[in-house]
Amino acid sequence: MIRQLEEIIENYNRENLLCGNILISKEGKELFSKSYGHASMQLNVANHIDTKFHIASVTKMFIAAATLKLHEQGLIHLNEHPGKYVEKFKILHPEISIHHLLSHSSGLQDIYAVPNLRYEMSKLKVEDGNIADYLTQLNQEFHPGERWGYSSTGFIMLGYILEVLTGMKYEEIFDLWFFSPLQMKSTGPDNPRKINPDRAYGHAMENGEITNADNDKLSDVDAPGELYSTVRDLDRWCKALFGGELLKPETMEKMFAPYYATTFDPNLNYGYGWFLGSDFRLIGGGTPGFRSEIWHYPASDLRVIMLWNYEKVDSHQLFRQIKPVLIDIL
Repeated sequence: MIRQLEEIIENYNRENLLCGNILISKEGKELFSKSYGHASMQLNVANHIDTKFHIASVTKMFIAAATLKLHEQGLIHLNEHPGKYVEKFKILHPEISIHHLLSHSSGLQDIYAVPNLRYEMSKLKVEDGNIADYLTQLNQEFHPGERWGYSSTGFIMLGYILEVLTGMKYEEIFDLWFFSPLQMKSTGPDNPRKINPDRAYGHAMENGEITNADNDKLSDVDAPGELYSTVRDLDRWCKALFGGELLKPETMEKMFAPYYATTFDPNLNYGYGWFLGSDFRLIGGGTPGFRSEIWHYPASDLRVIMLWNYEKVDSHQLFRQIKPVLIDIL
């Protein structure tokens, strides 16, 4: 199996160029892990298995888990309006609930869909504006609960709610509840302006040439943001989450309940932070220079984690190519 995987991935690498890490595990045992390409092409520094990558929207699984942990403690109720917990959010549509924020069904415009977002965020910073206030002014694109519509806006709002209810900073919550107990020493809030040893550069393609990618459009904003991590830290997290170490069974059922069908694939549903297929769970993320993805098959506890620092890598295409080899261990 290992040789087959290596051949398939190397063939993809020759044809498409891979830059990043992949890890495959089952029932807590690492079956395959390998690094490809460079953490920095400019500096000729190779990726290694402990290279840190910006994980973009894979961050949402941590926000969802933290929110549900507060729900277990009786500090947050899923059917309550966000304004019950954060004063600024009282002006949101009166029927929006925490459930809608978690399941991408709030109808709030996705902040990443705002035209000229970099300019908007620079303007906000110059004018000493508040990102939480900015979020509340985004368009209400459909009635809450009417359908599914991907929106990072809701998850940023959940970050603020977590801070208010715990009295801790966003990153402190994750570290106290998850990262320190699980020994996830290579995971944390990603600020590309800070020196972070072993953190990869993102790479893009422009006019046929590979370039250093721009940072995420919200990277300079003082708000609950996206994280960096490694494939082994994320595998450690998945082992704990799926193994029931972090949330109660009834809470896990809420996380992985199929609330809405996605707009791009009627066979793919969405729970709280995760996409749900017929026999798998999936979460992914993308930002300039980075792509990240986690596939999980609960019946066999098979996990495939891909972190790339070249935005042209097509994780879905690669996964489809290696899946026939994985069938034997599903």
